[in-house]
Amino acid sequence: MKKPIIALSYAFCWGGGVTLTKIALSEIAPTTLLIIQLSASVGFLVTACYLQNRQFPCSWHQLQQGIAGIFEPALAYMVSIFGVQLTTASNATLIGASEVILTILFAAIFLGEKLTPPKVLLASISFLGIVLLMLQDTAGANQASLTGDLLVLLGTLFAVVYVLLSKKQIATVDPLQLTSSQQLVGLIATVSGFGILSVVNPSYKISAVGISLPFWLLAIGSGIMQYALAFLLYLIALQNLPASHAAFYIALIPVFGVVSAIVILGEQLSLAQSIGGGLVIASSYCAHRLKPA
Repeated sequence: MKKPIIALSYAFCWGGGVTLTKIALSEIAPTTLLIIQLSASVGFLVTACYLQNRQFPCSWHQLQQGIAGIFEPALAYMVSIFGVQLTTASNATLIGASEVILTILFAAIFLGEKLTPPKVLLASISFLGIVLLMLQDTAGANQASLTGDLLVLLGTLFAVVYVLLSKKQIATVDPLQLTSSQQLVGLIATVSGFGILSVVNPSYKISAVGISLPFWLLAIGSGIMQYALAFLLYLIALQNLPASHAAFYIALIPVFGVVSAIVILGEQLSLAQSIGGGLVIASSYCAHRLKPA
């Protein structure tokens, strides 16, 4: 019972964090918000590490262990920010929804996890469910860009690479220490990347000027929820779950995102979203019932 609770918890943190991020974006630029959120996450995790071990996860060895943080959150989120701006919401949703299928395929190729017909079927059902769930967000979008699509796909692939690297490491490294190292490396990579971009194009300059106190608190809170807690819980789950099984819980992120948007933002749930959410929940439950292979 413990494993599904942890898995549901990281999906909840990611899904709820997405809704809080949507609110924060009404006042804070995407690049600035990402830096604030990652900084809050690193501060939270480093403090937790110090309280647990009386040392900060900043040694060269620990930074090397956190190399996966370059792929996610750094590259995955940086690339996706620009990709979403260049393509339609519908394309971004469809491509992002492929993470479950890609994780299952890559886990079979690189981790030796068995690719069974039930997994493929459930992944397809989950993909369809996510598409239906996000259908309302994609309505009315009719302009797409191949560059944007490729950037979103690249961001999704970076996320899958993160999963593969983390799965190999988590068997021998403490989850809190690994999450802290990954997030710290991710923050360094993100600041460096945006710093270089700001030299090329000043519009990417990071600026916190004019952000009100409530939105500061919102950015910090969403960063701790969406990055620190979500990634930590995900790595804890990966200790006992195959990467392909954990992927089905990632598919629940949009479900929690939609539910939190209904509760917090007062958004309305459409019939298509209801069906989509049901498909995702059903496929995740059935995946939980599968025996690890």
